[in-house]
Amino acid sequence: MENNYTTPLARWARILEIFIPGYMFGKAYGIADEKTVDLFRAEFPAFLIDTAQSLKGMLHTENQNLERFITNTAGAVIGFLLIAILAIVMHLVLRDRKYLDSLRFTAVTLLPIAVLNGTLSHAVKTLVENMGTQTVDALTKSALEGPRNYIILNFCFYMICLWMLGRRTGVIRTRRWGIICVGIAFMAIYIASGLMITASEWQVLLPKLQEALSH
Repeated sequence: MENNYTTPLARWARILEIFIPGYMFGKAYGIADEKTVDLFRAEFPAFLIDTAQSLKGMLHTENQNLERFITNTAGAVIGFLLIAILAIVMHLVLRDRKYLDSLRFTAVTLLPIAVLNGTLSHAVKTLVENMGTQTVDALTKSALEGPRNYIILNFCFYMICLWMLGRRTGVIRTRRWGIICVGIAFMAIYIASGLMITASEWQVLLPKLQEALSH
């Protein structure tokens, strides 16, 4: 008789495979405050930041701990929705499993981009903290050149995750190329939607940030 070991926490593990990447992916969209919201709109697609700000406005509270929870949750909700939409496309390409399994596949493989979002949001916070201590040239370099290096590195990791997890879960070679194409298309749309600060955006943002932080 074949012995199959199944941990009693297997079902929770499957849920967390969706929850953790979704939370990590979307958290960055909701953590902007009044001083940094314009910078976040420039660093990430503006409509995602605006949606998170609207959710935070509807659930506003004076309790600081609850407010922090709402801030993170607002971004996470958007992250879950984006992953669910991307999973529909992945599901159509994979065609060999249930949608829930395609959702798990999409969420796990998106971890490098979730890390990218977290890194970019941290870079935004660091940029604001250094506003009064670094020169304009140094700030400009951090705002424009740093994110490009992160994107290239994490994009490569994303492609590797798509290919290797596809191989690990039995996706045939032709469909693996299909999910690679979906991943490339997703990143192209993500970047085209407003990921990264452009030089023209930075020229407008810099004096606003300097004025806001001076007060």
